[in-house]
Amino acid sequence: MPLLAPADRRILRELLTRGGAAEIGEISAATALDGAAVQTSLDTLHQSGIVAPAGSVPGLRGARWSLTPHGHEVGPSLVGNDLAQQHAGDAAAQVADPAEGWGFPWRPPKPEAPLYATGLSRRARRVADRAVLSTAGSRRQRRRGGRLLVVLLLVAATIGVGIVAFGALRVTEITVSGISESANLRPDQVQGTVLEFTVDGGDLDSAQLLLDGLPVSGVQRYDNSIVWPVPGLTEGTHVVTLDVDRRFFGTAQAAVSFTVDGTPPEVELPRVFDPVELGEPVVVAGSVEPGVSLRIGDQQVDTSSGSFSLTLPSPPGGPVPVIAEDTAGNKTEFDVIVPIGYPHTTGVHVTAAAWDHDGLRESVVELIEQGRINTVQLDLKDEDGRIGHRTDVRLAQLAGASRELYDLREAIDDLHGLGVRVIGRIVAFRDPTLSRYALDNGNHDWVLQTPDGRPLASYGGFTNFHHSMVRQYNLDIAAEAAEAGIDDILWDYMRRPEGDLSGIRIPGWDGGDPSQVIVEFLAEAGSMLREAQVFHGVSVFGIAADRGEWVAQDIGAMSPHVDYVAPMVYPSHWGRGEYGVVHPEAQPYDITRASLAQFQRVLAGTNTAVVPWLQDFSMRVNYGPAEVRAQIDAAADLGISDWLLWDPQVTYTSEGIPVSYR
Repeated sequence: MPLLAPADRRILRELLTRGGAAEIGEISAATALDGAAVQTSLDTLHQSGIVAPAGSVPGLRGARWSLTPHGHEVGPSLVGNDLAQQHAGDAAAQVADPAEGWGFPWRPPKPEAPLYATGLSRRARRVADRAVLSTAGSRRQRRRGGRLLVVLLLVAATIGVGIVAFGALRVTEITVSGISESANLRPDQVQGTVLEFTVDGGDLDSAQLLLDGLPVSGVQRYDNSIVWPVPGLTEGTHVVTLDVDRRFFGTAQAAVSFTVDGTPPEVELPRVFDPVELGEPVVVAGSVEPGVSLRIGDQQVDTSSGSFSLTLPSPPGGPVPVIAEDTAGNKTEFDVIVPIGYPHTTGVHVTAAAWDHDGLRESVVELIEQGRINTVQLDLKDEDGRIGHRTDVRLAQLAGASRELYDLREAIDDLHGLGVRVIGRIVAFRDPTLSRYALDNGNHDWVLQTPDGRPLASYGGFTNFHHSMVRQYNLDIAAEAAEAGIDDILWDYMRRPEGDLSGIRIPGWDGGDPSQVIVEFLAEAGSMLREAQVFHGVSVFGIAADRGEWVAQDIGAMSPHVDYVAPMVYPSHWGRGEYGVVHPEAQPYDITRASLAQFQRVLAGTNTAVVPWLQDFSMRVNYGPAEVRAQIDAAADLGISDWLLWDPQVTYTSEGIPVSYR
């Protein structure tokens, strides 16, 4: 009966089927034995001379064992005839002595019993001793002459080994590539990076790779290199170390330290400043992590101390981009809004024709002299596309837009002389005059169209807010007014026509909500007017606070680019039941308060002023002093003390306007 246990035979069989070598983990998985049982059997087979450790790389792979030449010779017969037949054609697998398959395969090197064997009689031991002494005496003379030579050879060998070992100690080198020492890297830069240790002069089989002191998996060996595809690592500082035994003694080591940083840098800086004065310098100051690169607008800011300060000569005309980047490449990007402190405004709408009319002009002057208003909104370009004053804008002259009802500079000077501010209103994209000129001259893409290419009939002609010539035309009118001394530009019809967007074709626009196009125009206008030290705002529909997509008026997106928003919250324009108000036109206080509260919610945190348009005209309900005052009071109860009154006939109810609002 064979002395090999069944488990030992199973493991020996597994080694034979794998070509003579395998790791403990592989054997354990194939034989369904736990690792400890596999190790015990391998130790038994090792004692028999059948297997031997094949070398391992601790921390990189499991312990590896292989068959010895003796194991290859006797193994098939020990595990059965199936493998013996499988290897019948292999000369190395032929069994010279089949009996060796039975019993322990190790045999002593000499057939005679050793001198220290037990069980011999006293006489036999004396005979053996004499035989040994006799043999030793006969050999003593022969050995004496060679002893010195052996000693000399041993000394020389020892010296040679020392020299070689010292040389191995001296020349063992490890180079590291893939990650630079002390590098700061984002997680996505680390994961998948191949870290390679190239070993020159060491025992690569002894290599041990550690991450922060712990063995790692997934390591590969190619020639004289240890290669590790780095997995995802936690944020923080990590050290990867490779230890390699030198060829004779000692250990060589190499390490690379790096930091994984996926956290964008923090910038202590207000996103929205408190309102500042128009034309005054602005100090942008805060703090940031040391070593972070910081750009504010187009200026690189010194952050070496961890704090920074940048003085802008005047308030910017729109959002200021801020970009902070750390050494790992993480970025923090946001816009800083520096709103202008919009001056207290109580004013009335005045058409060009009314200013040209002595009686209507004098009624406006009376409101000024009574201290009821401090601002006059004077039309520059109206709903018909007519420019009320004499203009030098070339396209306006070509289109026949100028009515020359008043001299703009003279009107501004007169109003300034009365101590009031002047807002110039420009009806931007509702423009029948420019539309007719464009169509007559073949510039069909200057106007909005129906899906089949016909000019859109809305308002007698609605120009294309996406076209550069249309946009520049309106900017030129504003620039001319700024040059004449206007205090403020108020844009009106800064929108698309109401209605289903599918029924409107915007030449040059790829479809979808064009709200962003409107915002881009306001950004361009704001930059130009800020440089000219002119305020600017935008009139918007009352519904735009929560339904702005109906007319391409995104209030939140508009607000960073204007100094104020002027919602047209006329009570007569609301349907019954809006904001829970049963009869808005008959309840001016309730609907005004409810609708303006919605604008306040949308603009919360922006510091953009709200200057509502209030109603001083009659439609289905007669409006007098009480209705006008109710709207003013509703705004005041929300903390809004600014307003503009609208009456297309320019006949205002002075009794409804408190003198205290001057």
